[in-house]
Amino acid sequence: MAGTATIEEAETASTVDQLARRAGTTTRNVRAFQTLGLLHRPTLRGRTGLYDREHLERLEAILRLQRAGFSLAALCVLFGASERGLTLEQVLGLPAAGSRRRSGPDRGGEDRPANDQLGAFDDWPVRGPVTRLAVVPTTVLDLVAS
Repeated sequence: MAGTATIEEAETASTVDQLARRAGTTTRNVRAFQTLGLLHRPTLRGRTGLYDREHLERLEAILRLQRAGFSLAALCVLFGASERGLTLEQVLGLPAAGSRRRSGPDRGGEDRPANDQLGAFDDWPVRGPVTRLAVVPTTVLDLVAS
């Protein structure tokens, strides 16, 4: 993959210009991701910010997810949830994979999973069932707009 650094390159501290070049993006994007909280601030040595391997890996993940159609707002939610230790099921408001029941109201069972571990979402307002949901990757919108 173009722009991906080798392990040896990533082990050394990089400036913002070097980090951006290794990830295949611009310094402006790196700084924008920092402003949004997607990318952690560098370690300062004097007046120079130095980025390590973790910065590079996270930056590459951000860029990969953007190419897959995730918006920056969605990435902020996902990375924020990850830093708080939430699982994907918790972020989506779904029961944990191991605790899902196969029965539901249509099969004579209860609507609630056997082992509800989503206490973090108990205070969320209950809404009716979703009848329509549209998910449009941002890359599709870019193609339509051009």
